[in-house]
Amino acid sequence: MDMNEIQKYLLQIEKRLQENWNKFSSEVPVHFITAYHMGWVGENFQPLMEFKGGKRLRPLFCVLINQSLGGDLDSVLDIASSLEFLHNFSLVHDDIQDRDEKRHGRWTVWKIWGEAQAINVGDLLFDMTFQVLSNLNPQLLAKTLSTITETIRELIEGQYLDLLFEKKKEVSLKEYLIMIEKKTAKLFSTSFYLGAYSAIYKEDIAKIFQEIGRDFGLFFQIADDAMGIWGDPNKTGKNTFNDLLRRKKTYPVLYLYSEASDKERMMLEEIWMRERLSERDILYIIELLDKKRVKEATFNIAEKYFDKSYNKLMSFKDLYNISLIKDLFESYYKLIFSLQRS
Repeated sequence: MDMNEIQKYLLQIEKRLQENWNKFSSEVPVHFITAYHMGWVGENFQPLMEFKGGKRLRPLFCVLINQSLGGDLDSVLDIASSLEFLHNFSLVHDDIQDRDEKRHGRWTVWKIWGEAQAINVGDLLFDMTFQVLSNLNPQLLAKTLSTITETIRELIEGQYLDLLFEKKKEVSLKEYLIMIEKKTAKLFSTSFYLGAYSAIYKEDIAKIFQEIGRDFGLFFQIADDAMGIWGDPNKTGKNTFNDLLRRKKTYPVLYLYSEASDKERMMLEEIWMRERLSERDILYIIELLDKKRVKEATFNIAEKYFDKSYNKLMSFKDLYNISLIKDLFESYYKLIFSLQRS
C-alpha cells in the first residue's frame, strides 16, 4: 500500500479537524476537554508529543473516495471533519452509558470530569458536526445535512437497541445485525456515500458506495467482536476476554446461544446472571465456544461481508482510480486477521 499517499490524506484530515476546532472554539474549558477527547492534548490541556486519538477511518474513506472520483478536496475535508466530530460525539456519550473508563489507553472524559460535563463535551462535538459545513455550496450542503441527520437518527436507534439488548434475555442474530447496521455500519455507509456524492453529484453511483460502506461496516464490527475474544491483547491493546467479562452480547456470544443445547443455554444464562464472572465461568464459555466452532463461524461471516464490500468496490476499477481505497481495504483485512491469537 502507498502509505505515503494515505498518510498525506490523514495529515490533511487531522489538520482540517484542528482548524475547524480552533475556528469554532472559545476559551471556555469545555472546548479544551473536547480537544482532550480528540487526542490532541493531555489532562492538563497541554499539547501531546504523540497523537492519542482514533484511526480516523471514516473521514479517511470519505476523502479517498472523493479524490478517487475526482472531487474537490477542500469541500470533502469539511465533510470528513463533520463525520469525525459526529463519530466522537457518539463515543463520548457511549462511554457514559457503557461505563467505559478507558479509550485509546487514556481515561474517558466522564471518568475525569464527570458525567454532566461529558454530556456537554458530547453536545459540543454534535454542534461542531454542523458548524463545519457552513462553506459547502447549497446543493452539497442540502444533501450532506439530510444524510447526516438521517444518520444521527439511526445512530441513536442503534445505541438504544444496544442498551436494550443488555437487559433482554434473548436476542437473535437477526436483531443483532440490525443493531450494528444502525450503530456502526451506518456511519461507514454515510462516509462512503458522501465521499462519492461530493465528487460526482450522481445519486446512483453514490448509493452503490453507500452499500459498500454498509458491508464494510458490518465486517468491521463483527471482526471487532471477534477481537474482543480471540484477539491478541499484545497487538490489540484490549484486555483478554474483556467483552466476556463485561457480558456483552456480541456476535460470537449470540451465535453460541443459537448453537447451544437447552442444557448448555441454561448454564450460559446462569453464568450471565452473575454479578461477576469467575475464571471458571470464562473457561466454560471458552470451551463451549471451541466446541461449537464459534470462532470459525464468526470470522466466516465477517469475511462474507468484507467480500461483498470488496467485490462491489472492484466493479469500479475500470471507471475510476480506486487503487488507494483498494489498498486500504486489503490492508485492513490483513490487519484484522493478523491480530488473532495463534
